[in-house]
Amino acid sequence: MWIIKEHVITIVNVLMEEPFKPSESCEVIIRQRYNKTIRKYALCYYGLVQITVICIILNAIFMDFMKGNLTFKAWVPFDYTSPIIFFFVFTHQIIGMSICATVNVACDSLISGLLQEICCQLEILEYRYAYMVNRRFAKIIAFQFAVSMLVVCANLYKLASISIVMINGNLVTLIMYTACMLSQIFLYCWFGNELKLKSIGVANSIYNMKWHIFDNKNKKALLLIMRRSMVPIEFNSAVIITLNLDSFVSLLKSSYSAYNLLKHSLQD
Repeated sequence: MWIIKEHVITIVNVLMEEPFKPSESCEVIIRQRYNKTIRKYALCYYGLVQITVICIILNAIFMDFMKGNLTFKAWVPFDYTSPIIFFFVFTHQIIGMSICATVNVACDSLISGLLQEICCQLEILEYRYAYMVNRRFAKIIAFQFAVSMLVVCANLYKLASISIVMINGNLVTLIMYTACMLSQIFLYCWFGNELKLKSIGVANSIYNMKWHIFDNKNKKALLLIMRRSMVPIEFNSAVIITLNLDSFVSLLKSSYSAYNLLKHSLQD
């Protein structure tokens, strides 16, 4: 398993202990503000995915179930032509799809939430565990990126082959599914970019504080922190893709180019 329960528990415990635990009222306010942001984005993403799941279910009932077809092509080790057995197999696929969607939302929300937690810690000048989060989740981020990009490309290929007059439940479901995949990548890139900006802003925050009243030892410590903050903290997916807005824009440009290429090839 790439995401191990003990790793998640360790990171959560670190956030609840000194020096990462808020110790003053202003730090508590910062933590509460980020918790609200994490919850808001998680609920919005979950709502988008659930709307897509509902569209898939409705489309499956009216387009596949009525015709006696399964929603997803699958090999079943028994005869399911009987109406009762077919109903249970069809329901099994729908429930399995819904569970997988919920698990993906939980995984994506966890990773984007941790990125925001690091931004929270940077805002109160604490960010020393960023490497651990990146090391623990680099593989799963790379896997999610790869799968999402393949799905987006596949969906664009289907969209390029659909005529405008063929608007139906399949088209709406396909568009919603593509929106979910793009939202998944956007969450990683957006909060990864926010983390980068927060880490760069540490030097300015130190400069604006009353550093001149400290002794030489503390001034040297602050100088070291400023020098370190000149190299931004960036998350990457297995050293392949850096999580920032430039990566997301590049993905959109690549997807648009692939869409135009497919569209022209189909017209020819």
